Order: sequence, then structure tokens, then C-alpha cells
Amino acid sequence: MFKILNLITSFLISILTLFNTIELPQDEEIDDNNKIVINEVIDVEEKGTEEINPEEVVVPSTSGNWWEYPSDIVACSRDGNDLLVLVNKKYQLPSTYKPNDLVKASNSGIRRGENYYLRSIIIDDLRDLVDASKSDDIDLSVVSAYRSYATQESTYNYWISYYNNCISCTDKVSARAGHSQHQLGTTLDFSSNEIGDSLGSQFGNTEASRWLVENAYLYGFVIGYPQGYESTTGYSYESWHYRYIGKSNALEQKSSGMILETYLRSKN
Repeated sequence: MFKILNLITSFLISILTLFNTIELPQDEEIDDNNKIVINEVIDVEEKGTEEINPEEVVVPSTSGNWWEYPSDIVACSRDGNDLLVLVNKKYQLPSTYKPNDLVKASNSGIRRGENYYLRSIIIDDLRDLVDASKSDDIDLSVVSAYRSYATQESTYNYWISYYNNCISCTDKVSARAGHSQHQLGTTLDFSSNEIGDSLGSQFGNTEASRWLVENAYLYGFVIGYPQGYESTTGYSYESWHYRYIGKSNALEQKSSGMILETYLRSKN
């Protein structure tokens, strides 16, 4: 019996060691002249995974099929550069779309921003958000931002593999290529030193998350997938996922009482 237990233990340790030593490929890099340099293989950031254990992903049980993609997928009705473009499971961005004004997120002063890229149009308001959070003794970091079409493909395939080819499981937590708001370059995933800059359901219990809920809209940022609206958004609750739509739009959205998804539908 002890020999069997030892064999099982050794096997599990080997698996964990292998997983922890896998070098995750990088997303697109940008040189000092802000020119994109392609360096992609597989990126597992989608839906909060850069430094998150997959076990942290919450996949709520449901009797409905809110996670399914419709059969009539169509192209986005607005250009990808439009802050109010609707990107969801019905409306898809073209594989060729890529923001032409990507800069390092670190230009905003946010921690870990040197690793990620965002559209320059959001940097000033993100800087103001970060400064305001610091003045309230709130720490914020970024753990994911722009993702290319190719990165979305590899990310989705990662989750398919993780869930043993369970498409419904994957569609609850990961967007298929062209359906992710991250392709816009105006969406980022926040974290905090409160949880070691990790990403997952634990972020929702942080002071940083609570601060964002109360204040993010003042700087043009809106949570993308709020709790309790899975049947509307098509995704599980993500306390960390915020999209920039501009301060005036965010104020209008907040005042309307609509969640981001419903608000954007009213504009498209």
C-alpha cells in the first residue's frame, strides 16, 4: 500500500513540476518606436489566467444555455476603433483588426504595465484612475490587456484542452477569436498586491475591486461581465475585467442603470 501511495505521490509531483516549468509564450511585443513585433505561440491569459490557477475560475451551474454562441454570428456594426463598438458572442471583430495606437500600459503609471499594451486613447484617464486609487491607499496592477486575434485562438484552445474538450465549459470563461473585448486594446484585467497580482475569483473580495466598483466609471472604465448577468453577457462573472468607453459614455451608462452589455446593444 505504501509503495502505491509513494508512486502516486511521485507522479503528481512530476506533473506539477512539469506544469510549473512550462514557459508561457509571449503576446505581441512593441519596440521603442511603438511598432508591433509579432512573437506569438500560446498565451493563456484569456479570462484571467496569467498567474491564476485554473481552479480559481468559477463556472456557475445553470439550467440555461447562456454560454452558447448563436448560429447567426455577424460582423461588428461599428469599427474596432469606436469606443462603443459591440463585441460579444454574436458580433465578431475581423481577424485583421488591430489598433494602430498601441503603447505600453506603463505610460499610465499602473504597476506591471511594462508587460502589456493598450490604446493610447485610454492612457490619460487610466493614469488619473491609478493616481486616484493611490490617494485612497488602493493598489492596482494590470495582468492582461490587448490580445491579438492569434492570441485569442491559442488562448481558447488552451481552455479547450484544460476542460478536456468540453466546449460548453470553455465558452463560459473564454472568448473565441474575434469575440474578445481585449482585441480592442481598450480592455484590461486588474489585480492588486492584496492577492499577489494574481487573477481569479479572489479579486472580487479585495479593497481594490470594491474601489473600482465605486469609482472606475468616473474615469471611463466599466466592468464587462458583472455578477448575476451571465445570461445577458454570455460569460461568467469577472470582477477584474474592465473596458474603457470614455468618461461621458461611462457616466451615461452608469446613470441608465444598464450593464455595459445592454448599454452597448442600445448603441449598436
